[in-house]
Amino acid sequence: MSAPLRIVVVAHGWPPQEHAGAELAAAWLARGLVERGHAVRAFVRTGWPDLPLLATVRERVDGVAVTRIKTLPEQATSLRGTYLDPGVRAAFERELADGVDVVHFHHTLGLSIDLVEAARQAGARVVFTLHDFWHLCPRGQRYTPSGHLCAEIEPDRCARCIGKKRARYALQRFAREPGRALLGLPRYLAENLGTLAIRRRSAEMLAAVGRADVVTAPSQFVLDEHRRQGLHAPSAVVVANGIAAEVAEALRPREAPGAPLRFGFVGSLLPSKGADLLLTAFRGLVEGGRAAGASGGGTAGTAHDAATTCATLAIHGTSPWDGGAYARRLEEQHRHPAIRFHGRFGREQLADVLGSIDVLVVPSRWYENAPITLDEAALARLPVVVAGHGGMAELLAARGNGLAFRPGDAADLQAALARFLREPGLWQALRTPRVPIPTAAAIAAQFESLYRA
Repeated sequence: MSAPLRIVVVAHGWPPQEHAGAELAAAWLARGLVERGHAVRAFVRTGWPDLPLLATVRERVDGVAVTRIKTLPEQATSLRGTYLDPGVRAAFERELADGVDVVHFHHTLGLSIDLVEAARQAGARVVFTLHDFWHLCPRGQRYTPSGHLCAEIEPDRCARCIGKKRARYALQRFAREPGRALLGLPRYLAENLGTLAIRRRSAEMLAAVGRADVVTAPSQFVLDEHRRQGLHAPSAVVVANGIAAEVAEALRPREAPGAPLRFGFVGSLLPSKGADLLLTAFRGLVEGGRAAGASGGGTAGTAHDAATTCATLAIHGTSPWDGGAYARRLEEQHRHPAIRFHGRFGREQLADVLGSIDVLVVPSRWYENAPITLDEAALARLPVVVAGHGGMAELLAARGNGLAFRPGDAADLQAALARFLREPGLWQALRTPRVPIPTAAAIAAQFESLYRA
């Protein structure tokens, strides 16, 4: 029998405080590795307000020893400061001083990209899992605040996209140290606001990821995009996110939808997630006189009443990034008897949330990787409607458990929703995925093989 491994998992957050997809995937994998007999520790970023900067706090979560380090990446005063932090590296090196066999990176947002080199210098084998585009895009999603999806990485556009933020940091610096800041202003502008700064960031990030022994991602799309932008890794493979056993057990499928048919959105209300697109499409469905199989006869009011009674839309989630202001704005703009905003929900309520809808809609404008919410919908035997690009299109092609629409196209999304109302057998035909959804235990075994290879 092989000896247990000493494994350190690195992430930008950890349950129960942080529980987005990447954090959950990392935590579930870590727990699966513990169950396989390995000694697993986690080194993660936290923003806890009561901790001093760079202070660490230790706890144990589901058998994993978790070290949280306080960082404030939003207060960085330079572009490089958003991805390189010598204080974080020093703390990480202390964390590795007791010995380590494997370091598995899931994210370095809020940490420091040179932790990869620190892991190598400690003699560890390094695995790096890509969950988004942080290493290609300073915003992580290749989606600008003005609503542009970056099909290509264009340094000129990147410089404009983050220019206001970097300029604001320069002004803050000037206010603190006017003389010194003025002398250093030309160099600061060159290092933070131009295309050369963007190119340097991409080169440094991709070079660091490429130093890993193995690079993985839950979708081929994300791996290919990083390769296309210049990632050179010794080995790169697709490894799915694994779902925790208790989550799969809680998501019990039902046999048939009720009436009215219940469409649902579950997740953060970010502009890039496209909830507003879904709201527009659904309003068109129930107000346009073409829903619920309407044949064109009767009045518009009759069609509206029929559609409203045949379909509803539930929005589960909020916009934590702005204190819920964007969510409240959407609710104000889309008041309708068939639409309900349920607000924030806890992970422990997930089974009830998915149990309250019949079709899950994921209308993201950005190139999603492999959203865990699609795994959860598949386990709950819910058909899905997704924007047909990125990793979501890849998952849908493999599973065949839903419909795709043209990304960003509310009319095409409306047409996809309408099919569930017009085709009585569609829900049953799409509810069961063609391939099984992997468990966290199975993915832990797969990663163990990669660690030992």
